[in-house]
Amino acid sequence: MVGAELETAALGPFRVTVDAERAAAYSREVGFAPRADGSAPLCYPAVWLTAPDIHASIARVCAETDSVPVHESQSFAYDSPLRVGESYDLSLALRREATPPRLVIEAVVAALGGEACARFETMLRLVPRGGFGAEAPA
Repeated sequence: MVGAELETAALGPFRVTVDAERAAAYSREVGFAPRADGSAPLCYPAVWLTAPDIHASIARVCAETDSVPVHESQSFAYDSPLRVGESYDLSLALRREATPPRLVIEAVVAALGGEACARFETMLRLVPRGGFGAEAPA
């Protein structure tokens, strides 16, 4: 049975940009050459989850549940590729589930004209902090 939903929070939209240097570095980090067609790596939108406002929301859920987020899965679906140098609006829905304890992040990436370009989902398992000791990261 899929976990019972505990709460959902909507965030954004946030104005985000596919930064050329960051996209190239990300490509190297995940073992791929930068894309010759000028598009971002397919999993690039995951880097936007580290933006201060978004990370703070994830950290708040972890603090409330006294847990550490452990990456469980991600999926990406595209209507059109994200272009290096272009800006987009990123809207998120954060949903906590009880069984198993996790945070599900559903995202929509839209062009500045409003049309959706991509959707992605990230699942973070919320592991009790006690299992990691006192120095577990947020």
